[in-house]
Amino acid sequence: MLVFRDVTAERTAQRIIQEHNAALQADVRQRTQEWQESQSHLNNVISSVPALIAYVDAQQRYVYVNSQYRECFAPDRDDITGESVSNILGEQLYALASPLIDKVLAGESQTYDWQPFPGIWQSFQYIPNFRIHGDIDGYYILGTDITERKRYEERIHALNVELGQRVHELERIGRALRTLSAGNRTMLRATEEQSLLESMCHAIVTAGGYGMAAVWYISSDATTELIPMAECNYPGGLPALRSLGLIAADNEQGQSLTAIAIRTGKVQCVHDLRIDSNHVRWHDQLGKLSSGASCPLLVNGKVIGALSIYDTDTNAFGEDEVALLTDSADDLAFGISTLRTRNEQQRVQAEINHMLRHDSLTGLPNAIEFQEVLTAKVADTNSLPVPLAALQFNIERLSEINDALGFNNGDQILRDFGKRLQRHAPESAYVARLRGDEFAIIAPAKDIDSALALADELEMHISRPFQVADIELDVSARIGIALFPEHGKTSDEILRRMGKATVQAKNRGLSRCVFDTSNQKNQAGRLTMASELRRAITGNQLRLFLQPKVDLSSGNVCGAEALVRWMHPMKGLIPPGLFIDLAEQTGLIKPLTEWVIVAALDLLQSWEEKGCAIPIAVNISARNFRDEKLFENYRQWHSERAVSAGLLEVEITESTVMENADYALGALKELRNAGIPLYVDDFGTGYSSLSYLQKLPVDYIKIDQSFVSAMHHDKDSATIVRSTIDLVHDLGRKTVAEGVETKEHWDLLKELGCDIAQGYFIAKPMPASEFLKWAEDFRVCQLQSDG
Repeated sequence: MLVFRDVTAERTAQRIIQEHNAALQADVRQRTQEWQESQSHLNNVISSVPALIAYVDAQQRYVYVNSQYRECFAPDRDDITGESVSNILGEQLYALASPLIDKVLAGESQTYDWQPFPGIWQSFQYIPNFRIHGDIDGYYILGTDITERKRYEERIHALNVELGQRVHELERIGRALRTLSAGNRTMLRATEEQSLLESMCHAIVTAGGYGMAAVWYISSDATTELIPMAECNYPGGLPALRSLGLIAADNEQGQSLTAIAIRTGKVQCVHDLRIDSNHVRWHDQLGKLSSGASCPLLVNGKVIGALSIYDTDTNAFGEDEVALLTDSADDLAFGISTLRTRNEQQRVQAEINHMLRHDSLTGLPNAIEFQEVLTAKVADTNSLPVPLAALQFNIERLSEINDALGFNNGDQILRDFGKRLQRHAPESAYVARLRGDEFAIIAPAKDIDSALALADELEMHISRPFQVADIELDVSARIGIALFPEHGKTSDEILRRMGKATVQAKNRGLSRCVFDTSNQKNQAGRLTMASELRRAITGNQLRLFLQPKVDLSSGNVCGAEALVRWMHPMKGLIPPGLFIDLAEQTGLIKPLTEWVIVAALDLLQSWEEKGCAIPIAVNISARNFRDEKLFENYRQWHSERAVSAGLLEVEITESTVMENADYALGALKELRNAGIPLYVDDFGTGYSSLSYLQKLPVDYIKIDQSFVSAMHHDKDSATIVRSTIDLVHDLGRKTVAEGVETKEHWDLLKELGCDIAQGYFIAKPMPASEFLKWAEDFRVCQLQSDG
């Protein structure tokens, strides 16, 4: 039996199923291939990423690692999948990573930097892998190489450290610069050495910010003790520093940095005082001070001490800072030297001024000082004139006492006489020794009776016997009295009339005498002479005389001083002493001086034409010096003549210069700019200061003849001449000695280094027409043979 069944649908279904399965298998193969390609790409990407990537399961076994991770931790293995972390990392690295692994498996992400191998730094992240229910299946590892970053960080750190050191050094240098600047300001203001030292220490601590500063001097005796002169910020101050017992000797106590700096003359630094073996003995006295530097003070080539500076930090003094502090110490030493030099100059000047104004034998003020005091008293215009009495005492027979008993005993009488006047004169009186046997007193006196009563009182005391050479001598004195304002309105008038009163007392045989006004000069006669002098100036009656000046070192004639003589048609040759004062008082000194200047210029012009010009010095009075037109006229006269600059010289007295110091300075500069060499005449008789003379544009200083003439018998005069020559040379000027009358004067002045001499020993003033012939014939050998 054949059964036919239609299997078309079944066959169709089977075919469809087969086709579907085939398609499905093809799709699976394709997708598998695609996944494998994707996985390969992913592996390639992961392997190419510059990072260390891995996945570790909960049992700390590697599930996946990329090639970078494997090459880093297991370079000798091809695959570490399934290996434990501890086995791959090793014991040492695993010990570092284990605490972090425990935390990530507990669900906490971890990030850390480490250095697994020398020179290699890595940064790792551990990220937990949570299952659906919250359980942790493992953790991901992501690491990067940060070696380069760490190197940069280290470099940056090193640079920051270096920068910090530089900033610190600059801060130290900055405080040293502040110290240097503050010290310079201190020295500019300092007038005394002690205040300079104290101000310097204060500036170092306050401006510089240092912990403490001190200045030490070495003792001048054999103990070599170090003496603290000034300090700032040391507990207990100078007494506490003295108690340290520092010495400069090279023994156990002389090992402090200050002592070593003074002993060696070199800067000393200690960077940590607390561990320095030399400072153990002073450990308890250091306080907070930890480091120090000491700079020697070199003054005039000798170490006199040290400037020591301390700080609370260790290693506080760098090389550059110490160099600046050394400059500060050098500046301080210069300031000390300058102040000492200035003080010495002031002391010498004070001694000279005292010598110039005081009598060396009695210690009393001399004539110069007496006249200045009298001038001040009579010139006080702030109130009505206070009546004064000026009394002059001339000791009788002093020369006989000197001849009989010797000059020493005569000097003793002068000293005792001065003491008696001082002891018994009124407290308000002023006592002086004028010269030789002459003393004087200024005292208040309302009238003649008061002055006579004072004279009687003093005469009673000075008439008592003087004990000399074991004998008693009766010494008497003539007393001359002049009253202000009755007998004169100026100090010069009072002095002249006091002296005349003394002469009157002697002529009349009296012990005392008040100035007799009936003996004053005939005023009509003075007016007549003034009128004649006016005609003499315009009437060709004046004559130019010259007195030569000789260079002491070469013996050559180096100049001349112009002097004027009056050839009166009836009285003959009248010396200047009889008409110069009159010319000053009547105003004729102006045309008289102008005549001398013009005559000197004419003479110089004729000499230059002959080729034998010698400088001529003209004296300018105080009245002429204040006349500004005189300088204008001089410029005109000079322009009219062919006279070389420097041939006409000008002499001005010290007192004229000091009458108006500011005006004198300007006027002298104007003369100097005009090419006129300048002399200060009669030096030592006025009251100028050497510091002011240094400012004056003068070339020569003329020593007054009163000192020159007394050099051989008066030690004070010799000292004044010697000191004046030295000081004038120090000022860069030359000295001219007036009144050289003997060979002894010449020889002594030459020995003392005086530059130029002038006086009768060389030649008396001579007519200008005879000067060139005299100069041609002059030889120094003549002086030697004449001597």
